[in-house]
Amino acid sequence: MSEPVWINLRDPSEAELAAVLPARPHKIAKLRLGQPEVYERFDVATLDNHASDSSDNYMFGEFSYPVFDRNRDEVGTISIRLVVDFEKFITIQRTPEGGFPEGVEMPDLDDLARRAQDKDLESGWCVCFLIEEITTRIQELLDETVKRSNVLEKALNHDQQPPPDTRKQLSILRNHFLQYQTVIEPTLELVEKIVTDGLDMEESDAENQEVRRLFPKENEIYLNAARNDLCDCRQRTGYWLENLSMLQDNLSDYLNREQTRAGNRLTAMASIMLLPTFLVGFYGMEFNENYFPEFRWINGYLFAWSAIALITVVQTVIFWNKGWLFSKSRRPDPHSPTGMPEGSTGR
Repeated sequence: MSEPVWINLRDPSEAELAAVLPARPHKIAKLRLGQPEVYERFDVATLDNHASDSSDNYMFGEFSYPVFDRNRDEVGTISIRLVVDFEKFITIQRTPEGGFPEGVEMPDLDDLARRAQDKDLESGWCVCFLIEEITTRIQELLDETVKRSNVLEKALNHDQQPPPDTRKQLSILRNHFLQYQTVIEPTLELVEKIVTDGLDMEESDAENQEVRRLFPKENEIYLNAARNDLCDCRQRTGYWLENLSMLQDNLSDYLNREQTRAGNRLTAMASIMLLPTFLVGFYGMEFNENYFPEFRWINGYLFAWSAIALITVVQTVIFWNKGWLFSKSRRPDPHSPTGMPEGSTGR
């Protein structure tokens, strides 16, 4: 069986690294490969040629693999450092000094390496294979966040009232999309460099006098699909960031309306109770019925109770029609561009 092209190492020692690295690695690569992992570093997607008089012809880079911590409801990234030449593709994964958060696991690149070996992929193809895997992972996590956002949007715009933790959920989802954005942008930039021949490594074949490229035309064509997927992810992320801002405005409008309704209800109840309270107090005074015969039961208290009942009913009907009493939240107008009730302010 041929020697594997893709070699994946987890927390390797210096001796293990030296056994697989090029004979003359650049000091930058040696320094970075020995450093521990930095969890939640979002802006990493690099691949640079280290060929020089003091180092061999190879490329060194670092990719961000997105992960989701369900316990903390946060998005993070795990760094994958790589060294690639025409013969080998080496990926190095290291555990952070404090370890990963509970529920976050290191990606299984061993399975990817075995699949690449089964397909007999060259080192340049292995890089494309890893980029494709990262793109797929971004899409999966983004789809989950979009589903949550759709549920929250429906609850806010189409139900009687939003969930009590809507403001918190909006903040969490916005943070997720911002973190996806910081992973997508550098990854897409790197893919575009490869596709447009802006990033490559060449080697001369002395026998055939041909120039060998790390990323031939077939690789560039293959990565077009990943570039399109990343562009789509970027557009979806930008759309939802704007949409969440609009939902935040809609939530503020809803809370303002609810506060106004509460004030109206208090005003209506105070108005309904004011005059009956006066009548009860007035007729509760100890008048001498010899001087005020109209305050006898049949002439006075019966009239007072009748007046209280009549005034209460009239005021209740008036305030009910105005929507100040026992009013339910209005359902939004489905034809409204903001999804908010007619007459409300929205973005």
